[in-house]
Amino acid sequence: MTFDEFVKEFKENNYIHFKEFYDLTSKNVYFTAYGILKDSDLANDILQETYMTFLEKIDDYKNGKNVYAYLSMIARNKSINLYNRDKRIVSNEEIVINKYDDSNDYKKFNEILSYLDDELDREIIIYHIILDYTFKKIAQIIDMPLGTTLWRYNKALKTLKERIGDNYER
Repeated sequence: MTFDEFVKEFKENNYIHFKEFYDLTSKNVYFTAYGILKDSDLANDILQETYMTFLEKIDDYKNGKNVYAYLSMIARNKSINLYNRDKRIVSNEEIVINKYDDSNDYKKFNEILSYLDDELDREIIIYHIILDYTFKKIAQIIDMPLGTTLWRYNKALKTLKERIGDNYER
């Protein structure tokens, strides 16, 4: 079966041969993401997101184009976006981690968390920063979509940065 035949089926909402298509193309997509992110779990997340995006935007794909290049472009863009977002998150996390590490005291950390109005936001911060859970695992635990979990996490970090940022010294 050719890639154009796969795409034609997908455009008709027929996914019988999707596993075959996935098996032929997933290695390329995975290593595109891994090359940027240098993290297997994140690369696997991007792999799944890439195929979801590909299928959502299947009507935009023009037959005869290089499927590998198209999928790689999606994976590359998603990986770069995640990488840039994570760089921003890490710098914001330093505020919480350094405040916590300086005192090594749960009372101080609880004080920091008290700046968050929402219990779920506090929970997400604890899971990720203290317990080092992945966002995917956190999303499963709190039974919330991954995108919403990431959004809440970023919102909570922004709130903490605004509320304790002025008091933060390196």
